[in-house]
Amino acid sequence: MIGHMRNRVGLYTPTEAPDDFGGTVTSWTFQKAMWAGIRPKALTERLENGRLSVTQTYLVAIRYLPTFPERARLLWKGRILRVVASSDPDTRGERLHLICEEESQ
Repeated sequence: MIGHMRNRVGLYTPTEAPDDFGGTVTSWTFQKAMWAGIRPKALTERLENGRLSVTQTYLVAIRYLPTFPERARLLWKGRILRVVASSDPDTRGERLHLICEEESQ
């Protein structure tokens, strides 16, 4: 599995700050760089508001992090991957599998 982790990704977590209108502004803070194995998982097309919307999903494998954040995104080759779910596939604490959706910019 280690040999398949050939992609360098950045892990970002959200930081909330109040804005001038009583709401909040979310900014993303870099946490760490890590190696990952990334495979395309699915491509979904659906109609939203009369327009075709395409969502690319990826399966990302990283080394196990016991304190993986609840909300996170990865930056990979200029692409933003929003982490939808994470799991330890064999419960041995060796790696995490992340299901990610590519965010359009």
